[in-house]
Amino acid sequence: MTARLWRPSRSPPAAARAARSSYTPTPTHCPQSAHAPPRRAEVVRVRGGEARAPTGSAPVTEPSKPMPPTTAPAEDAAPVVAPRIAGEVASQTAEALSRPPLMNGLVSVAVIVAALYFGRDLLMPLALAILVGFVLDPMVSWLKRRGVPRALAVAIVVMATVAVLLASAFFIVGQLRQISNDLPVYETNITRKLRSFGQSLRQPGVLDRYSRVVTRVERELDAAQRQAEGPKPRAEQPTRVEIVGQAVTPWQRVMAWGESFATPLALVGIVFVFVVLILLDKGDLRDKVVRLLGSNLHRTTDALGDAAKRVSKYLTMQLLVNATYGIPMALGLLFIGVPGALVWGLLAAVLRFVPYVGPMIGAIFPLTLALGVDPGWNMVLWTVALIHWVY
Repeated sequence: MTARLWRPSRSPPAAARAARSSYTPTPTHCPQSAHAPPRRAEVVRVRGGEARAPTGSAPVTEPSKPMPPTTAPAEDAAPVVAPRIAGEVASQTAEALSRPPLMNGLVSVAVIVAALYFGRDLLMPLALAILVGFVLDPMVSWLKRRGVPRALAVAIVVMATVAVLLASAFFIVGQLRQISNDLPVYETNITRKLRSFGQSLRQPGVLDRYSRVVTRVERELDAAQRQAEGPKPRAEQPTRVEIVGQAVTPWQRVMAWGESFATPLALVGIVFVFVVLILLDKGDLRDKVVRLLGSNLHRTTDALGDAAKRVSKYLTMQLLVNATYGIPMALGLLFIGVPGALVWGLLAAVLRFVPYVGPMIGAIFPLTLALGVDPGWNMVLWTVALIHWVY
């Protein structure tokens, strides 16, 4: 509804002009500056019974009136709790950040070490299975690109790996058995060489003369001490006790062998199961890890895929490098005449996965056998030269 209100005329009466001229605006009554001339308020057409000043004009001001005190409703008081909670969270965060970083690092390391220690029975086979899966995955992918289904490709690769491991185990056991039969001969040669080496170090010289003088003086002092103490009383002879063990039955022998091999066989079985599951469900496992670790699915998936490819490529190249180390070692030891040359070459290739220490451990066994097989020193020198050349 539109109403036409009273509009003051452009020529107000004399009384209004006199009141306007005598009125001095103050900051309380007028928001305008004291130096600015007062602007005339005009009332225009209103809608809904509410007056509105025209655009560009100053708002109509009225003398300020004291406002009665009001109380905020209950729902307006509730948000006051939020700043209090935010302050508590901020104080706790500041307290956590104020801890020394060394203490936080030590606590994290202790938690990780405890988790690895108590979960070693499960984590060690899982870690070994992941490494084996990275090595075998390129072969599975190669068969899959040739049109072989993934399940069949996994079965072929795993069965071929198991066959190679079993053949290697039988070959290694046969070689070690043959070496164990010849150990008495090797022991005699090693003892003779060590004795001759010790005698060569005891040749007469300046140090040997001094050692003889010291030995003679010690003997004279011991003889004088015995004469001063007198004869010692004869000690009683100890009673001889003979322990006779019970006869071991074949069943007990089988049980003892089973207990000694139970833990390694269980470890191999767990690793075998984990490898099969990892190769079969590679994509599903990656997706589950992505859901757990990353909020950005695409970026996390790409990162995990790139990391898996890099690790697989690194392990494959490391396997090839170790093969180029073990094969010349085995052929060289076979040419020199060291027993079990193929076994020591395979062991050297496997131990080379352990940086720095692995090749040294792998070189101990052929050197020891070379020392025991040849009565002279030629085989030992040739073995040292071969290890130095291959390494």
